[in-house]
Amino acid sequence: AADGGAGLLWLKGMQIVNGGQTTASIYFTKRRDPTLDLRLVRVPAKIIVMKSKDPAAEEALISDISRFANSQNSVKQSDLSANKPFHVEMEKLALSTYCPDGVGRWFYERAAGSYNTMLAREGGTPAQLRKLREAIPPARKITKTDLAKYLNVWDRRPDLVSLGSQKNFEKFMEAFRGADDSTPSLPDVAAYKTMVAKAIVFKKAQALIRPSLPAFQANVVAYTIALLAERAGPSFSFDQVWDHQDISPTLKTQLQTWASEVSEVLNRSANGRMVSEWAKKPECWSVVKEANY
Repeated sequence: AADGGAGLLWLKGMQIVNGGQTTASIYFTKRRDPTLDLRLVRVPAKIIVMKSKDPAAEEALISDISRFANSQNSVKQSDLSANKPFHVEMEKLALSTYCPDGVGRWFYERAAGSYNTMLAREGGTPAQLRKLREAIPPARKITKTDLAKYLNVWDRRPDLVSLGSQKNFEKFMEAFRGADDSTPSLPDVAAYKTMVAKAIVFKKAQALIRPSLPAFQANVVAYTIALLAERAGPSFSFDQVWDHQDISPTLKTQLQTWASEVSEVLNRSANGRMVSEWAKKPECWSVVKEANY
């Protein structure tokens, strides 16, 4: 260092575990006002050098740092999972995989707020921002908790989805890792496109079903998609959904028909209980999938 004290010559493999908002504030403040002199700004930092060569141990330590450094705030389980290899790979696939039109992309929000950060970073002018929003509109953003919802409902577990976003996410990550605590295989482009297709079906169904129901729309949507997964099975063409970035008019009509029937079954089988609570039970799914449609 200039004062003769010890200093850092170089750092490798750095990542910000806690302090992302501070970093972003400094960056965007300088960007808004290039004349601003940041040399007088001092940010206290704690640098942790991890000696372990075990990726799983490093991941656990990073998660613990986030949890305990934010003990004054509510830290969501989904936020602590942002650095897991699966989510990192999903983010990479989203950045490099274009829609069939060769222009648009989907956005996987691995870290909370990263979609807005991307718009601020890359949309420097009004024209650039408009072009970016057209290529990657908010409707094509998928968060980690969204993905857990889409995949669990297609795995025919609407009861887990009905637990709420954070609890469903925890169950998703538990099942994803497996009983033997092994590291799950990472998704490839084909798997990514299938996951986006599942998101498309869910989003389209949600837009169709919600306006037509007076209450418990989220539960009806989850159970209707699970019914589709149960009835269609492996014959459902996710490739076709990806290619058209939409579902067929026939499927839209079928989903609306089933949604009305699923709503009736949920209300009848609840036997006076709150439907949103009944929907959290595995027994509820057993009743719904055995009904006639």
